[in-house]
Amino acid sequence: MSTRRAAASKGRAHLRGWEHTHLRGAKPAAANVSPTELLEVTLVLRPRKTISATRNPRHLTHKKFESQHRASTPDVARIRKFAAAHNLTIAHDASHRRVIVLSGSAQSFAQAFDVDFTHYHHPKASYFAPSRRPSVPAELEDIVEAVFGLSDQPTARRQSIWKTAKPRGAPRSILELAIAYAFPQGTDGAGQTIGLIELGGGFNPADVDEFCARLGIPTPLITVVGIKGGANQPAPPRDVRLLLDFVNGKRTLSPQQQSSAAIEAAQCTVEATMDIEIVAALAPGANIVVYFATPDEQGIYNAITRAIHDEQNRPSVLSISFGEPEIALSDAYIRAIDKALLAASHLGITVLASSGDAGALNNSPDNLPAVNFPASSPYCLACGGTTAKLSSSHDKEEIVWNSRHHGIKGTTGGGVSRKFPIPTWQRQVRVPLGPTGKRGRGVPDIAGPADPRYGCEILVAGTTCTSAGTSAVAPLWAALIARCNQSLSTRCGHLNPLLYRLAQRGSPAFKPVTKGHNDIYQATEGWNPCAGHGTFHGEHLLRHLKPRLSKKR
Repeated sequence: MSTRRAAASKGRAHLRGWEHTHLRGAKPAAANVSPTELLEVTLVLRPRKTISATRNPRHLTHKKFESQHRASTPDVARIRKFAAAHNLTIAHDASHRRVIVLSGSAQSFAQAFDVDFTHYHHPKASYFAPSRRPSVPAELEDIVEAVFGLSDQPTARRQSIWKTAKPRGAPRSILELAIAYAFPQGTDGAGQTIGLIELGGGFNPADVDEFCARLGIPTPLITVVGIKGGANQPAPPRDVRLLLDFVNGKRTLSPQQQSSAAIEAAQCTVEATMDIEIVAALAPGANIVVYFATPDEQGIYNAITRAIHDEQNRPSVLSISFGEPEIALSDAYIRAIDKALLAASHLGITVLASSGDAGALNNSPDNLPAVNFPASSPYCLACGGTTAKLSSSHDKEEIVWNSRHHGIKGTTGGGVSRKFPIPTWQRQVRVPLGPTGKRGRGVPDIAGPADPRYGCEILVAGTTCTSAGTSAVAPLWAALIARCNQSLSTRCGHLNPLLYRLAQRGSPAFKPVTKGHNDIYQATEGWNPCAGHGTFHGEHLLRHLKPRLSKKR
């Protein structure tokens, strides 16, 4: 699509940190975006008052937080004027979370942001993106912190196909994890809400009902929230069973079939169902809210901020089972999500994120070690993976997850951030130098069972398969935090500073993982960039949290 170019040097300012790394192998298509194609674009505005980055913020109500940090009325008025000048409409005003969504034709957006849109083809995704750096009028430069939706390039990596692998022997019950990790007795997460962010696919309620019936527990209340194109759309059972047969060596699929939209939807369906069933089993008294979004910057940003500022469901814990190497993402996206997670810390929400399943190299675009984002945000509790042959007495040793199963390798992510400096609460541990020779935020913080060879039974499309990957670790510990919240009658919130203090004091709340490697980093005594501080012992964790958090903030 060809459009009249505004003079970017005359009264305009380029968007800061917008630059993207295209998917490796993506090529421009012959046909450009139609001028009449309808788009929605999200603008993230500056807060009325800067959100302070403190180690242990006092927990605020949604009303109090938003009164201080929402977008200002004058700033919103300037955005409305900008939209009207370019034939754009306000599709959604969420200024309480500093978001304005604009709607209009591709041509109107091209003129408003001084870009041309180009289609790109990639074996796993087709998407559009601007052909040059977008800009806004100079008077909006300090108002607009980020713009999402000028590209729909996938941002979060699809889950690996080994996630549905058949284990060695019979899969264990997820309830065994509550015993092995000493989840606090007399708790079930009642009164808590756990949020799950899911990208594509969906779940079948009949699967969850049957899963819970087999465990002898009631099906929890599950609320679905669709975010801009996201919805609960489980893959057809036939496609899920096709995926399961392939992974377990019963069927052959061509490379084209393996990367097809149908198989990706099946993988996402297994992922979403796994997250829900882990939480349902380990925190059966908690409510579950599933936020379905599209796997691009705009969808993910709106899903995370919607969950954090959800005054109706009010999740106290948020589990994120996806990520992407930091250096593959735009700085504007990383800053915006990180600021949203900072807001979560002020609201008393504990956010957990998986550290990735492709080892320390993490399929990095520059072939250097790269940690996953959002796990690398200092406001996330980053979850690594172990190989765990557990018993009820928890006396079996766990090692770093690094295995090959049915010919497919899976390894816990971990390493040193290239985007975030080392937080003050992490300075006392031995975080190594990163790939650029600098110290940064170390990932992960904790770990849990991720090896599919010893996974727990889940039920998808009426078929039994197993939990696997660091994606299974985030909902596991989310359930534990919800049960601690219940016992404490308060929200644990941003736990990282406190957990690191406890670990430095040798608290039995942690069981270190000191053997194994993730292809680059070796596990050692104390914190390490493979398993963090190790796994939790729930009863000890709660005992150490009580004197510090039992008084409501």
